[in-house]
Formats: sequence, structure tokens, C-alpha cells
Amino acid sequence: MGETVAFGQGLIVTVFSMAVVFAVLLLISYLINILKVTTNGKDKKVQPEETEALVEKKQKYVEKKALNKNVDDEELTAVIAAAISASMGVSTPDINIKAIRRVSQNTSTWAEMGRKEQISRNL
Repeated sequence: MGETVAFGQGLIVTVFSMAVVFAVLLLISYLINILKVTTNGKDKKVQPEETEALVEKKQKYVEKKALNKNVDDEELTAVIAAAISASMGVSTPDINIKAIRRVSQNTSTWAEMGRKEQISRNL
């Protein structure tokens, strides 16, 4: 019960134990890769080649979005002007909006989600 272990023996046990741990981790890594291949059917996603029809569709979509952007900006400006006029009690023609800029968030995502959860609990 009171046997002493020499430094060399302890070092051998430590190295052997570390080798076993790394071997098991490597085995787990290979098993995860095998499961990924078998469940998805492919190891990596292969990008399909873009055909001319697909490229044309994308261009039409981008052009349509560009045309709708001006309409969306005008609608956004109208909504903001209506909100300002309602909160200040002033008529809408009296408000002159020169620029609309998004204010960056100084709070973290966690703080924002916490506020949203508190608001939803109170509703």
C-alpha cells in the first residue's frame, strides 16, 4: 500500500495516458466526419455552375430591387415624418426631413435580447 513511484515511472504513465487521450480524440474526430458524410451524402457542398438563364434572372432581380429601393426610401421617409408629426403634434407639411441616418447600436446583442425578453414578459 505504501509503494513509492519513481519519477521515471510517473512520467511513463503520464505520456501513455496523454497518448491514449489523443488517440481517442482522433477516433472521435474521424467518427464525426464519417457521420457527416453518411448523413449529408457529400463531404463538401459542390457549387453548381451558373447557367446563362440563372445569370439573367439574377440581373433582373437586382434591377428590380434597385427600382424598388427608391420607392421604399420614399415610404420610409413618409412613415418617419408621420411618426414625428404625431409625437410632436405638428402637421406633416411643417416637418422638413433633410437626411435619415441609421444610428449604430452601442449595446451588445445580449443586452438587446434581454430588453426584448423583458418587454415580451410584460405584455
